Amino acid sequence: MAELTPMLKQYQAIKEKHQNELLFFRLGDFYELFGEDAKEASRILNIVLTARHKGTAHETPMCGIPYHALNNYLSKLIKAGKRVAICEQLSDPTLPGIVKREVIRVITPGTTLDEAGLNDKNNNYIVSLVCHKNYWGLAVADLTTGEFKMMETGDQDILKSELFRLSPAEVIIPTILANEEKNQKFFQTLRNVNTYNLSAFDDPYRILTTHFQTKNLQSFGVENLRLGIEAAGILLAYLKETQKTDLKHISKVLRYTSGTYMVLDEATIRNLELFNTSFTGEYRGSLLSVLDKTLTNLGGRMLRRWLLLPLLNEDEINYRQEAVKEFLSQSNVASDVREQIKNIADLERLIGRIGCNKANPRDLVGLRMSLENIPRIKNILTGCTSKRLQNVSTELGDHKILTEYLNQSILDEPSALLSDGGIIKDGYNEQLDELRQISKGGKDWLLNYQAQEIERTKINTLKVRFNRIFGYYIEITNSNLNQVPEDYTRKQTLVNGERFTTPELKEYEEKILGAEERIIKLEQQIFVEVLEKVTQHFVEIQKAADAVAELDVLLNFAQIAGEYNYVCPEINSNGVIDIKNGRHPVIERFISEPYVPNDLELNHEKNEFILLTGPNMSGKSSFLRQAALISLLMQMGSFVPAEKANLCVVDRIFTRVGASDNLSQGVSTFMAEMQEAANILNNATRDSLIILDELGRGTSTYDGVSIAWSIIEYIHNHLGAKTLFATHYHELTEVIAKLERTENYCVAVSENDGRVVFLHKILKGASSESYGIEVARLAGLPEELIDRAKEILLSLEKKIAIKAPNQALQGSLPLQLNSKEQAVVRKIGELNIDELTPLEALQKMAELKEKL
Repeated sequence: MAELTPMLKQYQAIKEKHQNELLFFRLGDFYELFGEDAKEASRILNIVLTARHKGTAHETPMCGIPYHALNNYLSKLIKAGKRVAICEQLSDPTLPGIVKREVIRVITPGTTLDEAGLNDKNNNYIVSLVCHKNYWGLAVADLTTGEFKMMETGDQDILKSELFRLSPAEVIIPTILANEEKNQKFFQTLRNVNTYNLSAFDDPYRILTTHFQTKNLQSFGVENLRLGIEAAGILLAYLKETQKTDLKHISKVLRYTSGTYMVLDEATIRNLELFNTSFTGEYRGSLLSVLDKTLTNLGGRMLRRWLLLPLLNEDEINYRQEAVKEFLSQSNVASDVREQIKNIADLERLIGRIGCNKANPRDLVGLRMSLENIPRIKNILTGCTSKRLQNVSTELGDHKILTEYLNQSILDEPSALLSDGGIIKDGYNEQLDELRQISKGGKDWLLNYQAQEIERTKINTLKVRFNRIFGYYIEITNSNLNQVPEDYTRKQTLVNGERFTTPELKEYEEKILGAEERIIKLEQQIFVEVLEKVTQHFVEIQKAADAVAELDVLLNFAQIAGEYNYVCPEINSNGVIDIKNGRHPVIERFISEPYVPNDLELNHEKNEFILLTGPNMSGKSSFLRQAALISLLMQMGSFVPAEKANLCVVDRIFTRVGASDNLSQGVSTFMAEMQEAANILNNATRDSLIILDELGRGTSTYDGVSIAWSIIEYIHNHLGAKTLFATHYHELTEVIAKLERTENYCVAVSENDGRVVFLHKILKGASSESYGIEVARLAGLPEELIDRAKEILLSLEKKIAIKAPNQALQGSLPLQLNSKEQAVVRKIGELNIDELTPLEALQKMAELKEKL
């Protein structure tokens, strides 16, 4: 068998180290993929699959892409969850021998910097998990912004909620954890889980202290988080190994706990439709789609974080609200700040690119121009009195030294590519200025030389030109070839003429091209030095980025408060939720008719638990959700959609809404309901807000009533949490009448000529009818069906046998029963259902089932 070529041997040696990645192997102007990598990439990228050494023993599948189109293809592979290793040529391919090649970075879903694959207003998080005796350490980073945090928890439900909130693009776990049977189902719910292990000589604590250049981690407040440190050390090592850089933009690690913010679990984020609608999964129609009028990507990402991390500290909430109030009252200040922050680039991702050695010259211009806006913003904020705006003004910082340095070093309009030159200003580097003078002088000489040769040869059309293949040459048309001097050496023959050179032209060519080549190399060297200087300012730039983001979000809150007629809620510490004419923040933006507002009062004295009855489409669910959303908005620091609001801080918002299967995990509708209910009952406190919408519909009526009844009693007697419970089960109004701190409420209905109009107004008292048939009519069911339903309902209400419709119309035969079944039917007919309690009904059903 023939031996492999040196190039393929080199490829195989590198591929051996990157078996889990698609290896992009640089060959000239292309990246090539071989073997199984080529098959997979060609399928995902829809590019042609060919073969190398076709028809030989070493025939190998192959595909390739142009090197300049790399980013376009990378985004498709990353979206498909693939890992890509970029192998570059590191030596001059024109020299003898095989070209030196190395993997310069590994790109994964959690480490991509490609703008085409990133959402501007979403973080791209990567998470590292470790576990010891059911206690978890979690570290999270966003490579694109430098964010780096850690936490620990012994509660897997908290862990799951945190992972759902973060929605990481990639999760890193040690192999030993990946192999544990008990966590297999949990890991299957996560995206792009990869294993990564430190070597026996690597210590997570030392990895962190070495990176941050500190003796310990006390200054970050994480010194005692053993599992958090382990997760963070693994994650930082993984990021450095894949990026092959120092990652200086990761300048700190923060500790955070679930007790700092309100925890929003998966069910609540989904049921309140914070980011996507439940029905279509679309962004439009979500709470964020209504709230987000931010002007910068920085602000957009911070708004999303604030939405997922509502505050628990009253003072912090008040600080935000005071800032919003000041922007509302000082409209000229708000307008001026808004005009300035519109001109600020995405500073976080910009320094992320610098930290990962992916910045281009124009990034530095964007950085300079953005930082030059900071003094103007600070000047506008000078007269502000709210504590938060004063703090933000301070945090914006002073960047005069850096902006002056960038102004001196980088051209105002540099080339986009480093390889093109044209980056550094004249006067910044003496050696560069000298080379440019040589180059410029040489070009002047060429113009003079052309004039000299025209005079000498008397060929007026003679041109001295240049291209990258043939260098400098003299071009003469065919009609003038008889006038060419003897010292001209033919270089190339064309259809319409010929190209020549001379000893004198060749000498100057070498001088000019040598200078230009040295100019580009020197500019590249200086650019790297400038980047290094910028990294020394990362901490203050990141602080400024945070301050700009906060300004953007506070301005955003002020804008929507003004446009949407929101009010500043008062905050109480008495456990009271008192809303006058509250509105649903999303629905009111998407309906043509005026939204019907409603009052709500919840407290621990008489209105701790509200049971809301009424038909579908009457507004029950909207009322429940708007109560939760108003509380959520308040704890973000926003104003709220109401005429007036006095709200307490809630520690959690729990929601159990509608009926849904989780078939992928083998969970039925009823089981899903019960699991969500169990989560609420196990984790809610007296300071929580519970929203229950149609609990118990996933089973039989009596089972559902019984379970809902007992849950009402449990919440009332054991939890004491403020609760809104919407139901179709009118039987539940009886239990409310027996409990102390509960009230029955219903949705107002108007009846006219047998037709029902839902008024969407919430009133005290219980609903006596369900109006299900009217809902069916509104839904557009055929009139014949509606009439038949009314006939059946009337028969049921009169407790007489339902008269079957015309046999031909029905199209089916009467059901034939055996003797046992007939006996059970007789027993059912003898029952007086109105006198049975839910428990007695369940017992009777069990007895009858035994007879069958």
